[in-house]
Order: sequence, then C-alpha cells, then structure tokens
Amino acid sequence: MKKLIILLLGVIMTVSSFSKTLEGVGMGNSEVTAKKEALADLSNQIQVTIRSNFTSNESLTNGQSNREVSSGISTISETNILGVDFKVKKKWFRSKYTATATLDESKISLYEKKANELRGLINSNYNQFSQTEDLNLKKNYLTSALKSYEEFDSYRNVAVILGSTKIYNLPYTKTQIKNDLQAVEKKISSDSLYSGVNILYIKSSGKFNGGSKEYFDNYFNTMLASISRENDDKVAVSSENDSTVNTLVKVVLNSNHTSTTPAVLYNKKMITPESFVTTLNITVELYNKKKVENLLTISATGVGTDENSQEAAYEKAVKNGFEQMKDKLEKSLIK
Repeated sequence: MKKLIILLLGVIMTVSSFSKTLEGVGMGNSEVTAKKEALADLSNQIQVTIRSNFTSNESLTNGQSNREVSSGISTISETNILGVDFKVKKKWFRSKYTATATLDESKISLYEKKANELRGLINSNYNQFSQTEDLNLKKNYLTSALKSYEEFDSYRNVAVILGSTKIYNLPYTKTQIKNDLQAVEKKISSDSLYSGVNILYIKSSGKFNGGSKEYFDNYFNTMLASISRENDDKVAVSSENDSTVNTLVKVVLNSNHTSTTPAVLYNKKMITPESFVTTLNITVELYNKKKVENLLTISATGVGTDENSQEAAYEKAVKNGFEQMKDKLEKSLIK
C-alpha cells in the first residue's frame, strides 16, 4: 500500500510540474560547429517538451485548447532561444569538440519579459484594427498582430516549461485574429470588383536599418489609404499579385544617412542643442500590369531632424519624403 501511494505521488508530480532545465548536445570539428549543433538539439528538446507537457492536459488556465497553445511551437528556432549557457570540451584524440547548451529556470525572466513585450504589441495592433475603418489598414494591423502572436506563443511556452507561474492572458485567441483577417481579406476582395477601383500590388526594398522597414512600409500604405479616402475609395492594396491587380508599385529607399549636428554655443550658453539629421532618397515607380508600361517614376529627398533620437529623425525624413510625392501619386493613381 505504501509503495502504491509513493508511485501515485510520483505520477501526479510528473504530470503537474514542468522541467526546470533543458539541455542540448552537439559535436563538430570546431567549437563553433559544436555549439551550433548543441543549440539545434536544444531547440528540438524544447519543442518535444512543450508538446509532451501541453498535450497531457486538456487546456491551460486561460481556456486555450492544446492545439492552439502548441501552434506556436514551430516558431521556436535557434534564433529565438534566449539565455543559453554553453560548455565545450575537446576530445584531443579525435580532434572533435563536444558542446552542451543549457537553459534553466534562472532565465525565466528573459522569456517573461519578451512575452510581455509581444503581448503589448498584439494588443496595440488589435486595438488599432478595431478603431480604423480602412480595410487595408485593418489588414496590416491584423497581419502584424498574427505575426507577433506566433512569437508570443513561443516565448510564453518556454517560460512555462522552465517553471514560470505567470499567465499571459490575451482577450482574444490566435484563431479569432485569423478569422478577423480572413473576413477583412474577403471584404477587400469583394470591394475590388467595383468598377473604377485601382488595385495595387506593392514591393519595397532598400537600405533599411533594424526595424525601419516596417515604419517605411506602414507610412506609405497610410498615405495611399489617405489618397483613397479623399477620392471615394478608388485605391486599394492587394497582398498578392493576383488577377485583380491593376497597378504594380515599386518603392525603393535608395539611400539612408544619419549625421549629428553639434550644439551651437554662444558665451558658453547653448543656442541650439545637438540634433540628429537623417537624409533619405526614395523612388516610387508605377507600372500598368496589363500593358507592362511605366506610368510614373518619381523621386524625393526627405530630411528629418530631431533633438532626442535617431529613430525620430528617420521617421520625420520618411514622412517628409513621401509627402512630397503625394500629389503626383494621386494624379497618377486616380483615373
């Protein structure tokens, strides 16, 4: 009887608690290769542990199903893993390296912080989706929210298997966001059948730093949405280059340079503070898809200055550059 009680207790503890330490092992002809293999093995161990633990219960405390909770597992890769400790040994007689990659509960806070940041980003995008009436902006916000949700799942799940007791609740599920996105895309597709609507397919490229491309793309799309609103919704943007598209749009950031202007002093008193100055050169080309002919090529140099941050200077330069183009773009896009 005593043995039976001990056995049952062991089973309960196994089901109700998650692993606090995960390890991956790798070998290679160099230390770098061994570490890379160990990290890949650790990534695999994380995915196996998540699937094993989450599918052993019917649901989490916030009511999400197992299938939905584990849907973010595929996004866990070597590049997503934070706080890994490595130990490397060299086998002299084989000229081989063996590496062990370890992730333990002391790194929980890294994953909790990242999950919190992503949760805030998801909420922000979903709130903006709910507030705007523009279908293309709705689509952009939902697409961003869905991408962030995939990452959020990954970091939240890792935090849980390391022993985190914090629950990151969201007022909507990933399935709900997907359904909202499908509904918006269906509405855009339906609206594109209306006579006189210029359907655009946009591709952007250029010299972007860090996450600056997202702001660049969003501002251009916002400007197009403004042109559309001012002209009875005669412009729409398609996410695919399908049969509904009339106009192909190529947007290129040709150059992106930021310098610092020193403060100006007079009698040891500051007249103007130090500031960041960003200069951009942007080109937009429009092509008639059916006739494969150039409709418009326009370039502009945008300049932005800010005393506080380089990012703010960049955003002002983007705005300045695109606003110079707005009138000519409108005349070319509206038939």
